[in-house]
Amino acid sequence: MYNMMIQKPWAFSISMMLAMAILMLPELGLAGDGETVVSNVLCRVVNWFTGSVGKGIATLAIIIIGVGALMGKVSWGMAIIVGIGVAVIFGAASIVDELGDTGSSCYV
Repeated sequence: MYNMMIQKPWAFSISMMLAMAILMLPELGLAGDGETVVSNVLCRVVNWFTGSVGKGIATLAIIIIGVGALMGKVSWGMAIIVGIGVAVIFGAASIVDELGDTGSSCYV
């Protein structure tokens, strides 16, 4: 970073101006309440992961990993990692609700 400031001061200046312009437009980072195309797509992805399709995939993953771990083909560490991953995916909405002011608006 320091070499870039000394060797190419114009590149550093442009990148700093771009960063400041992005920081001054916070409404671009807001997803909204399903008002934009991006927020609609993100809500559909969230609903897919936390809906019945996601629950079915998670159930199959836990069954397959559990059988593999019992047969000695998969390590118990991997089985625990899969279980934690499933818990994080399905608990993400409540984590966002606790951290955010208004919470997430993408519910099934």
